[in-house]
Order: sequence, then C-alpha cells, then structure tokens
Amino acid sequence: MAREHELYADSAQAREVDRQYQLFGDSSWVDHMTSEQARANNQAWNTMIRERNEHQRAESRRVISSALTKMEAMCGTGAARRTA
Repeated sequence: MAREHELYADSAQAREVDRQYQLFGDSSWVDHMTSEQARANNQAWNTMIRERNEHQRAESRRVISSALTKMEAMCGTGAARRTA
C-alpha cells in the first residue's frame, strides 16, 4: 500500500508540475530529461523527505523526553506520568 501511495503522490505531483508549467511557461530546463530520470529524481526526493520526517520524529521524541525528565526533576518522580 505504501508503494501505491508513493506512486499516487508521484503522479499527483507530476500533474501539478505540468499544470504550473502550462500556466507559467518555461519548461525548457526539463526538456532533456527522460521519464526514467524524472522518476529517479522523484524517488530521490521521496527518500529525502522520508529521511527528514524520520529525523524530525526522533528529534521530537528527544525534546519530549527531555521535557518529561525536567518535569520529573522539578515536580517529583511520577509527575510526568500523571500529567501525560
């Protein structure tokens, strides 16, 4: 299902890019690209976005854990569990 979602996102993204080019003109910078190159570029972007999201989730967990630790230090053991 995840792959189907990616393919749908890729095609939706491609349709939006096509629409933007039709509206605003100059698409000459992509004239040399093949569909395989465009697909590889899209997959690279998807990978980069997925890695960024994973990093953001890990950072969020770290910040939350730090805040809970600080709350427990200030309010006593178990305080964070009682409020969470």
